[in-house]
Amino acid sequence: MLGDDKDQQVKLRIYRAASGQWWGRLVVGEAEIGRVGYCDSPEAVERAARETGVYPDHVEIYPEN
Repeated sequence: MLGDDKDQQVKLRIYRAASGQWWGRLVVGEAEIGRVGYCDSPEAVERAARETGVYPDHVEIYPEN
């Protein structure tokens, strides 16, 4: 089944920018399908991603550049 394949899961990778703000990349496998702009916290990035209608299966947070 397609939903069981980890390569088909939507991941939200959240990064901290040099400015101290946070941003995210939405990926399926290694293909980027979207980005979420600069926010004050990782939680705000996750909320912003969901507001686009994309609900990540997995969230990864990278606190360092």
